[in-house]
Order: sequence, then C-alpha cells, then structure tokens
Amino acid sequence: MTPKVIFFDINETLLDMQAIKTGLASVLNGDETLVDLWFANLLHHSLVDVASGQFHDFIDIGAAALTMVARSKDISVDEATAKDIIKKHITRLPAHDDVVPTLKALQSAGVTLVALSNSSKAGLDAQLEFANIKPYFSHVLSVESVRTYKPHAAVYHWACQQANVKNEDAMMVAAHGWDVSGAKATGMQTAFVERSGKMMYPLGLAPDHSIASLTALIEMISS
Repeated sequence: MTPKVIFFDINETLLDMQAIKTGLASVLNGDETLVDLWFANLLHHSLVDVASGQFHDFIDIGAAALTMVARSKDISVDEATAKDIIKKHITRLPAHDDVVPTLKALQSAGVTLVALSNSSKAGLDAQLEFANIKPYFSHVLSVESVRTYKPHAAVYHWACQQANVKNEDAMMVAAHGWDVSGAKATGMQTAFVERSGKMMYPLGLAPDHSIASLTALIEMISS
C-alpha cells in the first residue's frame, strides 16, 4: 500500500554523523570508535528516561552519556564541556548524498514528508536548516512535545495525529532497527535504511522494506 505520509528519522538516517564523530573524538583521546559507543549509550539512556517516567533534553542525556563513556576509558570530561561540544557539532551535519534527490522527488510526487526526531525542536530545526532540507517537510516534529522518546508507541501515534494520517497509511523510514520496530508495532508501514554498519535488530518486528538507498523510496511511490 502506497503511504500517504512518510516520516523520516534524522540522525544517521538523513544526516551523516561523521562530523560529530570527529568532533567528539577530540575529547576522547582521538578514538572515533568511542563515539559509536557514546551514541549507543545516548539512545540507551533515553529509554531509561522512558522506563522511569523522566524526560531530559536529548543533548543533556548525550552529555551525561559522553562523560560516562569517557570515564569508562579513564578520560576526564565534565558535563559542561560535553554539552558544549555536542551542541557545536550535532547541528552541523551534512545530508547523505541520496537525501535531497529523494526528498525532492517524493515531494514532487505529492507525498507528505515529515521529520520525526528524538532531538529537541530547536536542535532539529537547526539540523534541517544546516543540511538545507527543511523546506521539504510539511511538519517538523520533536518528541519533546510529548515528553517521551522513540520507540515508545505514544510518539508514533502522536506523530500520525499531527500529520492527520492513519498509522496504516503512513511509513516510518529509519536507519535504526529499534525505530523501525517501534513504528511497526503501532501499525505503520516501515522501511529500514541500510546505512554503513547498520542492521535490523534480529528479534525486532521485520520492516516492510529494507533498502540500500533512500532512492528506493522513489521507485516504491512510482510503482
């Protein structure tokens, strides 16, 4: 079934994270492999917030996670420094090469496009503006409006309500298996983007589509 609305995750799905890997590595003894560990910890602890009924800003969680990763490697990084360096780099990420051609084609085909992110609204706006892709989205949605994080079901239900679309008529596109699985559980169509080093969670709900490039979405809409 052709989706009427396509929701896009932002970090890693649309935006290339290499710039932040380089930036954060500067306070982690130059070890970029620790940045992947940091991002995993960021996502993990956002779910700790969900499970414990709390809600902290995504960058605050990121700063706390960065100090924890640094500490595990006997590196000293205070939370203020961590927060400053994350804010400096996370809003200056370029779009992957397949992003603009895909968004442009989908918009021209009359598909409603929505950005849906765990980032704060201000941070998300800054990210989309820096990457020059904000005009393609009819809605820019941050989870801070519902004060819980993806993949909680409430986020996807709320997002579909904001876009005035039934879950089954919407598609979630993400490079994270947990995001895809969460959306699928609420009845949304899903597409997993096979970004470098990413794979679906083997025990999660299988995506409707697994695509090597976003451009495959154009073919889906056209078929």
